[in-house]
Amino acid sequence: MNEVVEMEGRTRGVSYPVNGIDVEFSDTVITGREALTRSRNVPASEHQLILVRDRRTHLIGTDDDIDLKKEKGGILRAFLSDRNFGFTVDEVGQVWGTDDMEVDEFLSIWPPRNGHHWVLEREEEPDTVLRPGGLLSFGENGVEDIVSREDVHPDKVLVTVVTTAGTFPAEGAKRYPASTPITQVLADAARKLHLTGTEGWIVTVAGRDVSPTQTLAEAGLVGQVALEWGAREGGGGA
Repeated sequence: MNEVVEMEGRTRGVSYPVNGIDVEFSDTVITGREALTRSRNVPASEHQLILVRDRRTHLIGTDDDIDLKKEKGGILRAFLSDRNFGFTVDEVGQVWGTDDMEVDEFLSIWPPRNGHHWVLEREEEPDTVLRPGGLLSFGENGVEDIVSREDVHPDKVLVTVVTTAGTFPAEGAKRYPASTPITQVLADAARKLHLTGTEGWIVTVAGRDVSPTQTLAEAGLVGQVALEWGAREGGGGA
C-alpha cells in the first residue's frame, strides 16, 4: 500500500504518486514546483521532474502545469539532478532524470510483448538483451536506442559474465552466436570492466569448470548462461 503524505494546513484533495508515495494536492491542476515541494523534493530548482504515463515520459518544468485528472493513471518521478537524459524506445523519444535507470523500472514502464525482448543494438557488437536486475546507463557512451526484437535465436546464446569487479553486460545479457569462442566473450568483458591480471582465472558455469578455449556450443552452453570468471580461490581483479 502506498503511503499518503498530507501537507499541514491543506484539505484532502487529489492524490498523485510521486516516487511511489501518494501525495495529497488541494487542486487538480498544479505546477511542477508544487509537485516537487509538496513531495518534499526541495529545493525544486535542483530537481528533475518526469511524468510517466501510457508508456511515455515527459519532462515537467517547475512552472509547467500538470492536470492531475487528465494524467490519471500516471506517476511522477523526481530526481535530485541538474540535467535530464534522452533516449528512444522503439524510435519514440523518451527522457529520464538521471544518467542511470534500473532495468526493473524500465520493464515496469515498457513491459515487453510476448515472445519479445528489449535489446540494445550497437554496431559491430552482439546485441545486449535487457534482463531484470540490470542497469541502464544514459551517460557518455551509454544507451541511446532500445528496440523490441523477437526472442527467436536458436543459434545464439544469452551470456552474462560475473566477476568480483562487476557484471558484463550491466544491462542484462549479450546475445552471442553459439560458435563464439569463450575467450572472445571474456575479452569483451575484460575490456568493458577494465580488468587486468586475469591470467590463471577460471571459468565455471553452475559450479562446473568450462574450458575458455572452447566455443559456447562445444562447452554445451545453450539458452541463457552465466559465466563465473575469477581466481579459483575467489580472488579478483580491477
